[in-house]
Amino acid sequence: MAPVQIGADGQLVPAGGPTTAPQPPPPGAPATRLSLLIEFLLQRTYHEIILLAELLPRKTDMERKIEIVQFASRTRQLFVRLLALVKWASNAGKVEKCAMISSFLDQQAFLFVDTADRLASLARDALVHARLPSFAIPFAIDVLTTGSYPRLPTCIRDKIIPPDPITKVEKQTTLTQLNQILRHRLVTTDLPPQLANLTVANGRVKFRVEGEFEATLTVMGDDPDIPWRLLKLEILVEDKETGDGKTLVHGLQVNYIHELVQSRLFADDKPLQDMYNCLHSFCLSLQLEVLHSQTLMLIRERWGDLVQVERYVPAKYLILSVWNQQILGRKTGTASVHKVHIKIDESDGSKPLQISHEPPLPACDSKLMERAMKIDHLSVEKLLIDSVHARSHQKLQELKAILKGNNPSDNSFIETALPTLIIPILEPCGRSECLHIFVDLHSGMFQPMLYGLDQTMLDDIEKAINDDMKRILTWLQQLKFWLGEQRCRQSVKHLPTLCSDTLHLSNAASHPAGSLSKHKLFIKMTRLPQYYIVVEMFDVSGCPTELQYKYYFLSVSPEESGEDGLPCALLLQQFKPNLEELAQDLSASRGLRPGTKRKLSGETGALEPKKPKRSGEMCAFNKELAHLVAMCDTNMPLIGLRCELTNMEIPHQGVQVEGDGCSHAIRVLKVPPSKGVCEETRKALDRSLLDCTFRLQGRNNRTWVAELVFSNCPLTSTSIKEQTSTRHVYLTYENPLSEPVGGRKVVEMFLNDWNSISQLYECVLDFSRCLSEMPSYLSLFSEIRLYNYRKLVLCYGNTKGSSVTIQWNSSTHRFHLSLGTVGPNSGCSNCHNIILHQLQEMFNKTPNVVQLLQVLFDTQGPLNAINKLPTVPMLGLTQRTNTAYQCFSILPQSPTHIRLAFRNMYCIDIYCRSRGVVAIRDGAYSLFDNTKIVEGFYPAPGLKTFLNMFVDSNQDARRRSVNEDDNPPSPGVDMDSLMGHIQPQQPIKGQGGGVYPPLMSPPNAYHSNVTPSPSMIPTQSPGALDPSSPYAMVSPSQRVGNWPGSPQVSGPSPGTRIPGMSPGNPSLHSPIPDPHSPRAATSSQAMPSSMPPPRKLPQRSWAASIPTILTHSALHMLLLPSPTPCQVPGLAAGSYLCSPLERFLGSVIMRRHLQRIIQLEPALNIVNSNEPGVIMFKTEVLKCRVALNPKSYQALQLKVTPENAGPWSQEELQILEKFFETRVAGPPFKYNTLNAFTKLLGAPINILRDCVRIMKLELFPDQGSQLKWNVQFCLTIPPSAPPIAPPGTIAVVLKSKMLFFLQLTQRVPVPQESISIIVPIVYDMATGVTQQADIPRQQSSSGAAALMVSTILRRFNEHHPARAGECTIFGAVHELMANLTLTPTGRP
Repeated sequence: MAPVQIGADGQLVPAGGPTTAPQPPPPGAPATRLSLLIEFLLQRTYHEIILLAELLPRKTDMERKIEIVQFASRTRQLFVRLLALVKWASNAGKVEKCAMISSFLDQQAFLFVDTADRLASLARDALVHARLPSFAIPFAIDVLTTGSYPRLPTCIRDKIIPPDPITKVEKQTTLTQLNQILRHRLVTTDLPPQLANLTVANGRVKFRVEGEFEATLTVMGDDPDIPWRLLKLEILVEDKETGDGKTLVHGLQVNYIHELVQSRLFADDKPLQDMYNCLHSFCLSLQLEVLHSQTLMLIRERWGDLVQVERYVPAKYLILSVWNQQILGRKTGTASVHKVHIKIDESDGSKPLQISHEPPLPACDSKLMERAMKIDHLSVEKLLIDSVHARSHQKLQELKAILKGNNPSDNSFIETALPTLIIPILEPCGRSECLHIFVDLHSGMFQPMLYGLDQTMLDDIEKAINDDMKRILTWLQQLKFWLGEQRCRQSVKHLPTLCSDTLHLSNAASHPAGSLSKHKLFIKMTRLPQYYIVVEMFDVSGCPTELQYKYYFLSVSPEESGEDGLPCALLLQQFKPNLEELAQDLSASRGLRPGTKRKLSGETGALEPKKPKRSGEMCAFNKELAHLVAMCDTNMPLIGLRCELTNMEIPHQGVQVEGDGCSHAIRVLKVPPSKGVCEETRKALDRSLLDCTFRLQGRNNRTWVAELVFSNCPLTSTSIKEQTSTRHVYLTYENPLSEPVGGRKVVEMFLNDWNSISQLYECVLDFSRCLSEMPSYLSLFSEIRLYNYRKLVLCYGNTKGSSVTIQWNSSTHRFHLSLGTVGPNSGCSNCHNIILHQLQEMFNKTPNVVQLLQVLFDTQGPLNAINKLPTVPMLGLTQRTNTAYQCFSILPQSPTHIRLAFRNMYCIDIYCRSRGVVAIRDGAYSLFDNTKIVEGFYPAPGLKTFLNMFVDSNQDARRRSVNEDDNPPSPGVDMDSLMGHIQPQQPIKGQGGGVYPPLMSPPNAYHSNVTPSPSMIPTQSPGALDPSSPYAMVSPSQRVGNWPGSPQVSGPSPGTRIPGMSPGNPSLHSPIPDPHSPRAATSSQAMPSSMPPPRKLPQRSWAASIPTILTHSALHMLLLPSPTPCQVPGLAAGSYLCSPLERFLGSVIMRRHLQRIIQLEPALNIVNSNEPGVIMFKTEVLKCRVALNPKSYQALQLKVTPENAGPWSQEELQILEKFFETRVAGPPFKYNTLNAFTKLLGAPINILRDCVRIMKLELFPDQGSQLKWNVQFCLTIPPSAPPIAPPGTIAVVLKSKMLFFLQLTQRVPVPQESISIIVPIVYDMATGVTQQADIPRQQSSSGAAALMVSTILRRFNEHHPARAGECTIFGAVHELMANLTLTPTGRP
């Protein structure tokens, strides 16, 4: 018994390791599961309860109590036992271990007793007579002395130790002798002829019969009576189609055949003959079985019912049927069936499988017959294909005989590779145009194929020739016409044509076009939709494979003119058969290559038949038809244009041949005169026009080019291409698709272009006459860059970088101006684009190029300055922070009158004058009554004084300006009464015809044609003209009732929306400096800020309505952005750079806002002031005075004085004033900024003083060198502030608590980027605590900065408690600026 041991769990296990299966319980002690026992107890208890419930109701009360007590006692005892059992079961493992130990000891005792009994029996019975053998002394001596064991018995040595092998020489000698024995045996034995393929080598003879077997034999000695021994047998029958590479005979079958053949070799007199007969018979049967299997696979996979197994007898024959017409469904009743017999020759078993056909194959082709009678390849599909191939060749020969009988010169032939009959349809015929008739090898049916033929027609041909082969003659006749039509289609495929077999005509019954033969083709000219080429085809007698063509030219009317929307045939004309004569008739001067007459296709019938050409040869191209179509497509547009010119009575020379006969043209002799052009211009233009020729251009024949040749050009441009004596102008016209090519539309477009040339030519003629008298400054200012009779391009400016193009628009019958830039300025905007509409209106009224250049000269400088004004809408300028207001709106009223609207409140009128000056006035005043204000605008107080700062410092001019301010002209005064006050500073040039006409000359304005606004028509424009201006002056009496003809006043552009009046020629009350005088040059270069302050002028409400004369340089200073004058550079706020005009108007707006704020703010009280333009108000502690800076009028200044003796120092008051001037009232002039500052002024004195100290840190950040941050007082909520209100809202709130915002910027070295944070601060006036406002913030890095700010302010409040009457705002902010430290992660 195997030893056991106690495992880790206390169980007894075998000594080799724990057992995998539990030990079975000891016999005789059945085991019961504890769960089953509990279930039994529960079932019994439940059963007893059910019985009690049924029986107790029938008993008395006492009996019921007794039964219940007994039940409870009995059940209790059971469950007590169960409880004891469960507790015992928890320790049952120990009992089980003891039982196993006891059982193991009993088993060990039994084994000991049994072993002792057996040993005693062996000693008493078996070992009584046992003896030991004698010692092997000799063997031991041999082993110990010699180390070997020579006395081993021979029987053991022979069975264990093999004999010595023979040598290689002995092997070779033996095999050579064996080969000789085999050859002798073969010579002396009757050998069948089928076994002639043998090989003797290595003592073996190998017989090989191809396709059947291979046997290897030998003999075991040289005795002739020793039988042959078959060493190896291999069956060579293979099925390469269905065998999947596996052997057809199983190894056991080969072994059986091997044994059978070996037995025949032992027993027979002719062993080799018998061996061959046995193996040959087996191989033939196997080949027949293979062919039968291939046939079944063909039926199942590819051929289906097309091949059938008629009968199969294993090892005898196999009969197959193909081309069964009944199965194919072609015929009913008796049908021919073609059979193939494969059998084994019973008379001569040595022959291979025999093939026969029923009915027999025809003797057509020896090679086909030979292939169909052999089965060497052992492939039934190849055998069937060879068989049907031969029969297909026979069927095609029968069909060819029918064709030969109908046409002796038939050129059809048969291709044997794939049984095909190739029939030429139309001679000469390409290979792809021949009808190919195949024979389906599976079904034996004819299958026709012709490239391009519809499949339906092919199906009809197939059915016809399979039913009756003679029907092919009828179909060949139809295919001949079809192929002729296809050749015509292919010949014109590359030309712009559309071919159709039919053409529906409304008059087909009465017109010759309806009586054409049924074989015809209509070729529509897509570029000439009303023209067709008709091809009619006829048979040629005696030549079944040839056609005759006739060509017709057909013209139809448009579809709309016919009945039922169909075109109506107009002309049907047959082309002459000789193409050379036809070409000579169409173009007599065109030379053609010499050639023979046109050959009809019937003429080639006598030629020797030829085989069809290959598909690549051009045998299907109809050269005659292609030539006719190309000729019509080229010439008919010219003929159409010639007819249109004749109908419109335009003289011409007809269609002419050019360029060695390769192109055509129409030369116009005289172009009709244009309307709206004077007779002199017409004659001059006719004299300069040398030639006018129309030609077709491009491949689509829809593009016309009219070439105009001019001489004696009136202008000389700087273009290199225009330096020749003659100018060539090319006009290109795209003929619309809806119009016929060469129709009326082309002539009308040409006449419109000629009208444009004439209108521009008239303008150019006037310009050329004025060139000699044009002032020199205009000659230097402009140059003629291009004049090509269609447009005039003038370049102007100091660098000639701007250009204006003048051309006549024939659709609108107006001149069209376009502006641009050239040279280095290309890509920039032309400054005159602002007044482009006004310039165009002016030029259309009076097309004078000199006047146009004068306007461009006078307005270029002012417009360059006006273009620099900001026009982008801005937010936050008013109380409505989300509403955008445009800073400047540029509203051109006329070519020389520009209106500027500033924030939709103030209006400035700028009038461009000659000699480099402009006149500026307040556009809010009416032109005719200074007491009336234009609706929608407000007068700008102080504008006249401000503008006078930019006037020349000449004392006479200033005195004259002062006198004019004191004595303004009345609107009703006569203009002639003012003439004595105006003295020209320069003699007028050219009294007879110079550019500056005399003062009293009649009106000759260059922009008097500009149509004014309807609101301006019934008004009058007073004022006098500059005597040196080229613009004519008209008195008011002349203007009454004739406003549209006013030479100076022109209405605003159609896009203007300002309902105000625009002055025409206001009187110029300041002398005009001569731009050529040194004084004017000196004054124009001086900066306004360096001028001495002007004399204080009396404030007149109408003073700004009188124009102020400024030079162009002064206007540039007025409108170009520049720094604020009279301001400390370090105090400049922000980077908003604006012009002096914007600063002045912005300051005026801020002053207006301040008046409104004082009225609304309860803490501010207005104080009456006698000074004009000054606002005075006071708070509880301060008295304030606000006025424009008297030196520059470009900034508001605040003057603060304490109301009573208080703690204010002079420095604090100056800080407050500087902060107002630089941070509040400066650009960008926001209402909410001013409102927030006024709220600060109304704060208690202790709060205001702390705010002033913070302002000091902002204005002078260098004074706090120990601080880590710079501070900025935010009067409006910045965009990066916490989301408490929209950006731009007032950032100062004063109630029981004060809320304001500060922006802290960290001081870092210059290369680094500084960190800025927005800190909202709340100051409690009751407790004096300064802390950060608790505003919910978005989840970003600014949260960490806000937490640090709150911590610093809380610590400050703890260490510096507020005292009575003391404000802690500045102390808290100073603590924050000194101790706040942020890492880059705290960047907001």
